[in-house]
Amino acid sequence: MLKSWHSRVTATQRPAPRDRTHITYAGEVVNYTFKQLQYFIAVADAGTISGAAAACHISQAAMSQSIGELERIVGSQLLVRHRARGVVLTAVGTHFLRDAKDLVRHAEEVQGLIGERQSGLVGPLNIGMYSGLSAFWLPVVCEQFTKPHPGLEVRITEGDGAELQERLLEGYLDAVITHTRHLLPHVQHTTVMSGRPYVLLPAGHRLAGNGTVRLADLADEDFVSLDIPTVRDNQLVNLRMSGLDPKIAWSSSNFEAVRGMVARGLGYTVLVQRPPADVSYDGLPLAVLEIEGQVGHSDICVAYTAAERPSLRLRAFIEFCERVGAERERGPEAP
Repeated sequence: MLKSWHSRVTATQRPAPRDRTHITYAGEVVNYTFKQLQYFIAVADAGTISGAAAACHISQAAMSQSIGELERIVGSQLLVRHRARGVVLTAVGTHFLRDAKDLVRHAEEVQGLIGERQSGLVGPLNIGMYSGLSAFWLPVVCEQFTKPHPGLEVRITEGDGAELQERLLEGYLDAVITHTRHLLPHVQHTTVMSGRPYVLLPAGHRLAGNGTVRLADLADEDFVSLDIPTVRDNQLVNLRMSGLDPKIAWSSSNFEAVRGMVARGLGYTVLVQRPPADVSYDGLPLAVLEIEGQVGHSDICVAYTAAERPSLRLRAFIEFCERVGAERERGPEAP
């Protein structure tokens, strides 16, 4: 499930350039307006002519006329209209949608670059944030990146790392904060913080005072699993490759619930993100132990599409994340 946070809600759409642009498509030189392309993208996203018209604040008749004119210029049907099911893209429409999104995105970037050079960071920036990292990154992004740049229209969507990267590859997101072990093919990334797994034990555990632990020493103990897809697909595989086959006795999709179950002696867990206080939500102490020997890292990174040149906004965001990651790795400064 994806959840979105908006730094600013705008009631009107940003005006699109009115000039026609010459585009070569299917071997022919044709004329489109950016507005027609934006309307076509809106219809594809909404799945209905009426939904797209409402989103773009125009009449249904005007939206239908614009799509019909675009199909006439293309010389092919882009949509199949169904009364009950809305619209479905044709094969030509599916390919054209990708081209249209690339063109409109590039036009917005050109317009945004002009504004950024004149008045700093402005325009839209759509960020995906893996839910396992959002508690550690969402607050600082809002306070130290979004708030100081009021010209940015930042939308943050939380969810599963793989699902968010699919949205990235489809062009709906500019970047995703996730783990390097979760990366999909064809995604470029910049590592912003190291992520070595650690073992979390209840404070009264027989090994709690050791400081370090071998995974083999936990083989017979109950494991509390953070039950989300990317952890199941990556962390458990990583542990098995490191010589430990966890005996899963308890699980939760909530990070703090897992820590709470460990604090109450229900088992141990292996995590990457570490809160500054080794205490559960209900005030029970926890023990953090480094893992002895080799264990696969799961560094934190900003993922983005390799096919596109990062905008000034995205480059600024990546640099911000690198700075925050470096500060966190150094730890709090001594008074």
